[in-house]
Amino acid sequence: MSSMRITNSMMVRSTLRDLNSSYARLARTQEQLSTGRQLVRASDDPAVAADAMRLRGLTSRSAQYARSLGDAQGLLGSADGALTASLERLERAKEVAVRAANTGGLSDPNAQKAMAIEIRAIRADLLALANTRHGERSVFAGNRSGPAYDAATGTFLGDEGAVRRDVAANTSVQVNVTGTDAFGDAADPAGDVFQVLERMAVAVEAGNGAALAAEHGNLDTATVRIGVATVEIGSRGARLEEVQIRAEDDELRLRTLLSEAEDVDIVEALVNAKSQENAYQAALQVAAKIIPMSLLDFLR
Repeated sequence: MSSMRITNSMMVRSTLRDLNSSYARLARTQEQLSTGRQLVRASDDPAVAADAMRLRGLTSRSAQYARSLGDAQGLLGSADGALTASLERLERAKEVAVRAANTGGLSDPNAQKAMAIEIRAIRADLLALANTRHGERSVFAGNRSGPAYDAATGTFLGDEGAVRRDVAANTSVQVNVTGTDAFGDAADPAGDVFQVLERMAVAVEAGNGAALAAEHGNLDTATVRIGVATVEIGSRGARLEEVQIRAEDDELRLRTLLSEAEDVDIVEALVNAKSQENAYQAALQVAAKIIPMSLLDFLR
């Protein structure tokens, strides 16, 4: 039975191959430690790399939804603040109207003038609130750019367009109410709230109690309309808060899965690096004894 002859060159090649393999394992572990990732390149583990790419895509989409959600909450918050302030100003207008009707203010020219001035100041405040902006967008203008109302005339300049934001997968929320939804339509019989306040100021100036009583009723209707819009905005805001909670949970889950797929266990990697370094050093010492001396060693 013949036996295979082991030559020096074969032994050298085998030793060098083992040394290179040992060094490659050590180098890969050191690379993982320096980058903090167990997947340095896709070839390290194609299946895990593909899963990591999928998770990164989902994380990126989640971040886009989060930005859209933040914008939606900002728009609703701006609208809610403007409508709440509008209700407060209308309550003051009612107080002025009641005082004019019940304290004889309509018979005193100076009081009439002062109360009319205050009512028009309230009207100007409401117009400013109706032109509230969030960033570059007018909150109550629908899809139109620019202000929702002409500050001088009170004319509505916007449209009835719905502003929507995609805040989660398969979830789109309307984040606006239009000026006519909140402050009334100038084409309606009673007009919008700005027309009501102007007519109320005129009635106070003229001492017209009947007209003032009629506009007081119209003001109550306008107040109810703004209140309904405020409730609608609030309910949408509450819905977005629920969406945000779910989105934050999903983002945490995705980041955890991505970390498990990509990130290296530092403690385990340090232990492996030390073990592999010791193995490599031991292999070098063995190789130094196995690999035969060259001619240069004899010429020293």
